[in-house]
Amino acid sequence: MKKVSKLALAALVAAILGSTMTMADEAPAGGTPKGQVSSAAGPALQAAQKAFNAKKFDEMFAELDKVKNNPKKNDYDDFVMNQFLYSAYVAQNKLPLALAPLEALMGSKYTPPEEQKKHYVQAAFLYYQMQNYDKAIEFGNKAMKEGATSAQLPNVIAQAYYLKGDYKSTDRFVRGLVDEQIKAGQSPVDELLQLGLSSQVKLNDDAGMARWLELLVAYHPKPEYWQNLLDNMYRTKLTDRQLLQVYRLSAEVGALNRGSEYAEMAQLALDAGSPGEAVATLTKGFAANLFTTPADKNRNQHLLDSAKKVAATDQPTLAKTEADAANAATGDHLVGVGIGYFGYGDYERASKDIAAGLAKGMSKDSTDARLLLGIAQFKAGDKEAAVKTFKSVKGDPTSERLAALWVLRTKSS
Repeated sequence: MKKVSKLALAALVAAILGSTMTMADEAPAGGTPKGQVSSAAGPALQAAQKAFNAKKFDEMFAELDKVKNNPKKNDYDDFVMNQFLYSAYVAQNKLPLALAPLEALMGSKYTPPEEQKKHYVQAAFLYYQMQNYDKAIEFGNKAMKEGATSAQLPNVIAQAYYLKGDYKSTDRFVRGLVDEQIKAGQSPVDELLQLGLSSQVKLNDDAGMARWLELLVAYHPKPEYWQNLLDNMYRTKLTDRQLLQVYRLSAEVGALNRGSEYAEMAQLALDAGSPGEAVATLTKGFAANLFTTPADKNRNQHLLDSAKKVAATDQPTLAKTEADAANAATGDHLVGVGIGYFGYGDYERASKDIAAGLAKGMSKDSTDARLLLGIAQFKAGDKEAAVKTFKSVKGDPTSERLAALWVLRTKSS
C-alpha cells in the first residue's frame, strides 16, 4: 500500500486549512468565545497577513516575532499568530515546524469545533509524515470519532498501525472499514484489502490470509490473487477428483500457469471420462507455449493424440449412452454422460444429465458430481442456479471449500 506523499500531504493540509486563514473578527461558532486582536499587536499582524499573502515568508516571520515579543499582546493575538505560523510552514513544506503551532491551535479556546476536526486530521497526517505513528493514530481516531471527513484519513490510520508493527490492530481497523464499505454497497479498494492481507501474513495466520484473499478475489478478481488463494489447496492431500476440480477452478480464473499443471489436468480429465476436456486443456497448453523442452513437447503431444482418439470414439456415442443411462438403476451413468458433455463444452446438456443423475441417486461420489453440476450451470450462463447448487455441496470439506470459491467466482464474473 502506497504511503501518502509529502507533496500530496502538504497540499491536503493547506486545502483543509484554507478558510481558517483570516484575522478579521467573526461570529463565534457555538460556544466558542469571540476574540479580538489587540491594538498593540494589530499592526504587526496586519503586516504579517500582507506578507503571507505575497508569500514573503521571511517578512512574515519578522512581523510575527514582534507579536511574540510584545508584552501587551493577548491570547487571541497568539491564536492568530499560530494560524499564520502553521500556514506558512505548510506552504513551505516545513512540516516538522508546523506541529507546534498546530498543537497550540488545537488547544486554543478560540478554535471552533468544526475547525478542531480539521486540525485533528491535519495532525494525523503530519505525525504520520514524521513517522510518529502513535500520534498519527491518536489524532486520526479522534478525528474519526468527531465525524471529520477525509477520504485518505482511514488509510493513514491503517498504515500507521501497520508501520508501527501492530498487525492485530491493523487487521481489526481495516476489517471495520471494509465491513462498513460493503454494508454501504461500496467496493473496498484493492490497496486497503492488501493491507489487511499483509497484516495476516505478518501474523502467519493462514485462516486470516484466506479471508482477505477471498475479499480480494470477490472485488478485484486478479489471477495472482486467485493463485495465492488456491496455493493452500494444492498443498493439501487431494484425491484425483479433488485435484482435477482445483485445476478446473485455476483454469477458470487464469491461475493455471505451468505446462506441468496443464499436462496433469489433462491426464486427470482423461481418467475421469472427460476426453474432450483433456484435448481442450492440452491444446491451450500448446497454444500458450507452455511445453518448452523437446521431451515435454513429445510427451504431451502423445497424450494429446491419445485424448483425441478417445474423444473421436466417445463423442459420437454419447447420445445413445445417454438414452441407456436414463434406464439405469442409479444415476451414476447419467452423471458420466454429463461429464462427457462437459468436456466437449456442451454445458446445458451436461447440466441436465448430471442433475438427472443426482436426482436418481448415485452409488458413489455425489458430492463431486454436485460440484461439477454447479460449474456446468455457471458455464451455461445460469449463475443463479449455479450459486444455489454450489451452496448445496456438503459432506466433504475440500469440495465445500471449492464450492464456496466458485460462488465467489460466479458473483464476480
